[in-house]
Formats: sequence, structure tokens, C-alpha cells
Amino acid sequence: MPDQTLVGQLRSTLGRLEAALGAVDEALAFTDLNGIVEWTNASFDRFVGLSRLQSLGQCLSQILPRPYLHELSDSQSGLPFWSSGSEGSSTWELLGAPLRQVIEVSWATVDLPGKPSLVFTFRDKSAIVQAQDKLIDARDQLEVQVVERTRALQLARDEALAASQSKTRFLANMSHEIRTPLNAVIGMTDVLLSSPMEGQQREMLETIHQNGEYLLSLINDILDISQIETGRLALNSRTFDLHSLLNDIIHLFQYQASVRHLGLHLSMPPDTPRWLFGDDLKLRQILFNLLGNACKYTNQGEIRLSVDTLAATANLRSLMFHVSDTGIGISREALPHIFEEFIGHSNPAQTQQSAGLGLAICSRLCQLMEGDISVDSSLGSGSCFTVSLPFTLASQEQGEIVRDNPEEGLEPGIRILVADDNRVNRRVLELMLARLHLSADAVGDGHAAIQSVRKGNVDLIFMDVAMPGLDGMAASRQLRSEGYSDLYIIALTAYSFDSHRQECAAAGMNDFLSKPLRLADLRVALSRYRDWRRATESVASE
Repeated sequence: MPDQTLVGQLRSTLGRLEAALGAVDEALAFTDLNGIVEWTNASFDRFVGLSRLQSLGQCLSQILPRPYLHELSDSQSGLPFWSSGSEGSSTWELLGAPLRQVIEVSWATVDLPGKPSLVFTFRDKSAIVQAQDKLIDARDQLEVQVVERTRALQLARDEALAASQSKTRFLANMSHEIRTPLNAVIGMTDVLLSSPMEGQQREMLETIHQNGEYLLSLINDILDISQIETGRLALNSRTFDLHSLLNDIIHLFQYQASVRHLGLHLSMPPDTPRWLFGDDLKLRQILFNLLGNACKYTNQGEIRLSVDTLAATANLRSLMFHVSDTGIGISREALPHIFEEFIGHSNPAQTQQSAGLGLAICSRLCQLMEGDISVDSSLGSGSCFTVSLPFTLASQEQGEIVRDNPEEGLEPGIRILVADDNRVNRRVLELMLARLHLSADAVGDGHAAIQSVRKGNVDLIFMDVAMPGLDGMAASRQLRSEGYSDLYIIALTAYSFDSHRQECAAAGMNDFLSKPLRLADLRVALSRYRDWRRATESVASE
């Protein structure tokens, strides 16, 4: 009886084991060492497409599906694939299937008492392989899309760069074409205004001069915006005298304010630093725009420029400049947009024309100088613009630099040559030099300028950059290559980009004057030549 119980338990255990093995996904088969099938599970039956009774007693290599890519026997020895060792594994792939069907087969020897056997496991790796294939395909498609997108972005970048370069060239060329006649308008009126004349004549000339200056400022504003947008505008820091800069600006606007019967004041505390290191030209441009607007939109009262020192460290100063007026003010609706390009504010009291670029340029320049600009205003109550900018204190040695005196005249007998293909431009410069008690010879191209220098009767050349035949830069390079190092060359050009200044310097030119040329600018340029000549002679005598 106990034997029957034990047999029943074994049968129950074997039944549960049979059910468990039949439920697993892997196809399992037991064979003898020759590969004759002794037992299979349900997964194996489905794998080979036969029932267990059909598989029992059959050789494993005869009932496995033929479409799988594998060698059931070694091509050299002719032995079955499992004869390579007591255990091993292989991967088979189904041929001709729309999706990859991959089977991983492994085998091992099972040492049963008196009868060793082999156990085979067939695992379907198709789902994993198909998922991997999808990932690889998605990766490949993504790489293709990235390449295509990168190519499209590069093409868009190249097109944008080409458009930007075309825009820059267009603006530069238009600037040159407009500045050339403006040179005659502003230059001639500048010369005439420096001479005595009747009140009505002066009034008409001042009207011409003011409108020419307005047109010039509009051109400059458009070029500045273009340079800022293309990233071509850079800081040009140097040591400068802040006190003199502020006093000069007030002096320049004094006449404009007096004509409109406005008070113009400068408030500068005694502890305001004098010598600073920074871009004084851009600071001057910001304050010029703000004071120009204040004069334009103030009909009565006063305008005040004040400066305060905010934060201070050992070498740094953060300065705050205020430009306040009692003018027409700005509406609350316009304030959020006042620093945008081509934005103006509507007010019946506004009678002056404006392109809406000045404040936008001030904002961009402040950002470039790592500063800020803000405004406090209300309609009819005036405005106060505040500019905060950081500067570095100049050294004591730099602070002792003596400013040039442009009023000091040149030594008599200076030999000046004007090289310009435009007859009106040559005449304007000749008249300006005559106002300074100087005379000059004139030629119309670079070749003639070189010939004049070779004759030995030239100390200073005003060289137009754009001339037919041989332009000013090519002529300057040739003169330098021929050894004329003691010749002072001042570039005259209607182009005004910083890159043109750098190109002129690289060509060997000593100085740069932008058209339209003003008498004051000419005086300063001549004073720089005078100082250069003195320094050169001093070195030669040592």
C-alpha cells in the first residue's frame, strides 16, 4: 500500500512538472545522445508543427523546421550540430519572413542513471530582435533627419549671412552715395557759416546746414542699427577725460538751446572721476542722442545733464547719467515701446521730425557697454532718461596726458595734397584749408597722387579711399612699399563702418576722416598730424 501511495505521489509530481514545462515559452526537447526524441513540451510541438507522438522516436535534425538559416550538421565531419561538445548554443534565423524570426538554441548533456541524454532549449528572440531592428531603423532615420536638418540649417544660415552681407554692402554703398553730396552741402555751409554775413543769409544757411545734419544723423542711425544687428559694432575703449567730454557736449548744444530760449545746465559733483577707461565715443553718441531729443521736444524751460557715481571698487566705477527736460513728455502707452526701432510718440506739441532710431540705438549701445537705460516721463510733464554704465579708472600716468590743442596752427610751408576724384569734394576741402590759412594742391586719382609724392613736394595727403583706376588704399600701400614712411596720409571716405577704418590702417594710412567733413573735424585731424610730426622729428634727432 505505501508503494501505491508513493507511486501516486510520483505520478502527481510528474503531472505537475509536465504541466509546468508545457506552460513555459521556451521549446524543450529531451533526446538520447544520437538525437532521437524522447520527450517534448507543448512549445516544442508548436515550434516543429508536430504532436508529441509524431516527434517521439524521430531524429531531432529531421523534424526541425527547414527554413531556419543554420547547419544541422557539420559540413566537414557530417556530425550533428550538437556533437561539438557536451553543451553549446547557436542562433538561427528564419529565411523569407517579412519580419525577422530568430531562434536561439542551446543544449546540454544530462547524466541520467544508466542512460545519458541531451536537453535542448529553443528560445524565440524574434520580439527582442524586431524591437532592436526598430530602434536601429529609428536611429538611422533620426540620423538622416539630423543630417537633413543640419544641411537645411546651414543653408538657411548661409542664406541669412548672404542676405546680411548684401544688406551691409547695400547700406554701405548707399551711405557712400548719399554722403558724397552731403559733403558738399554740409562742408560748404560750414565754411560759409564761419564767415561774416547778414542775418537773413545766415538764417537760410543755418536751415540748410541743420537739415543736412539731420539727414546725416539719419544715415548714421540706420548704419548703426545695421552694424549692431550683424554684430559688427564693437567697443573701442581708450583713456578719456570725462569732465572735458561732458563740458564739450554742453558747449556743443549751448547754441541750439539758446535759439529755443532754453536753459542748459551740467551738474557734476566734485568727486566725479575725471580719467576713465572705456568707449568714450559711444558714451558721447548716447548723450548726443538724448540731449538732441531733449532740445527737439522741449519748447520752454530747461534741460539738465547730471552725473552720479553709483558703485565703486578699487578700479571700477559705475556712473549714472541723467538727461532731464521740461518738454512735451511721453504718453504712458508709448513708454513700454520707446526704445524699439522706428517707434515715435504722437503728441500735438511735437513739431520736429524723427525717424524713431535714436533711442533704439542708445538702448543697443548701453547693452553693448554692459549698461542700462531707462526713462521716467508723463505727457506734458517732461522726461528724464537715465543711463547707467560701468567704467574702469585710468592710471595716474594716463590721467596726466595733456589734451591736444586743435587751435594751435601748423608750421608754415606745410605741403598738402588733396587726392579726390570728385571736383566738389576737392573744392570743399580747399576752402576749409583756406579758412585755416593753409593751401593745397589737388589731383583726381591715386596714380597722380603717387607721381606728386615722387616729385618730393608732399608732406601730408588727404587721400580719398574710393577713386577710379587706383583707389586710395592701393595708392597708400604702394607709397609705403616704396619707402615713404615719413608721409602722413589721412583717409577721406564716405564709408563709415569700423571695418573701413581698420582696412585704411592696414593699408598704411595714419588717420581717418569720414565725409561729410566738418571744419572742426579737420582742425582736430591737423592737430594730430602736428603732434605726429613733432614726435617723429624728436625721435629722429635722438
